[in-house]
Amino acid sequence: MSETPLPPMRPVDVTPFEGDNGEPYFALVDQLQIATRPLAVSYPAVFILAHLDGETTCAQIRGAFARHFGLRIEDEQILSLVRTLDENLYLANDRFEEAYRQRAAAYAAAEVRDNTHRYPSADELRAQIEQMLGEVPPAGDPPPAGLVAPHLDYPRGTPCYREAYRALGRQPRATRFVILGTNHFGRSLSAVATRKDFLTPLGRVETDRAFLERLAARVGEGLFEHEFDHAAEHSVELQVHILQVLCGDRPLRIVPILCPDPTRAIIEPTTPQVAEALADLLGEDDEPTVVIAGADLSHVGRHFGDPTRADERRLEQVARHDQHLLELLVQRKEQDFLETVDGCDNATRICSVGCLYATFRALPQATPRLLRYHQATDFENDTHVSCAAMVLE
Repeated sequence: MSETPLPPMRPVDVTPFEGDNGEPYFALVDQLQIATRPLAVSYPAVFILAHLDGETTCAQIRGAFARHFGLRIEDEQILSLVRTLDENLYLANDRFEEAYRQRAAAYAAAEVRDNTHRYPSADELRAQIEQMLGEVPPAGDPPPAGLVAPHLDYPRGTPCYREAYRALGRQPRATRFVILGTNHFGRSLSAVATRKDFLTPLGRVETDRAFLERLAARVGEGLFEHEFDHAAEHSVELQVHILQVLCGDRPLRIVPILCPDPTRAIIEPTTPQVAEALADLLGEDDEPTVVIAGADLSHVGRHFGDPTRADERRLEQVARHDQHLLELLVQRKEQDFLETVDGCDNATRICSVGCLYATFRALPQATPRLLRYHQATDFENDTHVSCAAMVLE
């Protein structure tokens, strides 16, 4: 057993916290929501699971543990941790794959995409959004062609959510909203749409399946192959809640699509293919439509893998980098935007390159304006995320 490679960990979110005894612990959370429950593990345990790459044996972990801690650990202690991870579906193995297949099949069979369990009651959610947005003016006519808003949680993203959606206005004249998001946790390397209506605490929102079928006719049925990726993804649904509040009783249909970073190796349908098809379809269609990018920018700090803590100087550097990229978008230099991100190997981990690019390419005649730039900082947990509000008119 000591010479048999142990199974690999799946990608999960690892967040440090202080236990009641003052010792450091780490919360393991499966953002894909396949694991049975979150787990809390000690620092020695997280040291062990960091070695679970599918190639490392118990003997190798024992050696690394002794060198790091100066202590001996037995195989059974390692295997006990591995069994706990396996039981809770944190390992990349056949057991997890079967659970994944079952969840994907359940999503495919469901009538709607239901996120009601993840949010407060309708009254609480509506009040939170109204407080975040403040005084929203009546919508103008025609509506803007597009928006860029965050997909941060509402408290951290408030400054940019407020500016973006004030530009849309209350009771907007648009009846269709193409919402382009980021695929944070799913498996697809292509652009992926879902035909499911969205059921939120604020009610049911119809997905424009006829429009999606016209899009798929241009880019291929692969657009729906990984539809389950939408189940746990938040970048679209956070925009949907706000639209439900602003639209009130007005008709509202959505076109939800997750867009991969086109600077990375992806498969068809690619983000540029989808963006080009969207531009053609919107050009042929006179229904009032707004394209929305649910987009965050840079992610820095040790929580995201940086070797050292981010300080004010580091955040100033990030702001300069972000603002340079935003200026390229304002100038309608989308290709330069991509090349700049790719040229630095996306050093600040901008997660929404794909949906930003697709939004601008889908609206080739629109004029962008930057409304606000914001950094949501958390120095205690060393977690810093930036975002922007933009309008395309």
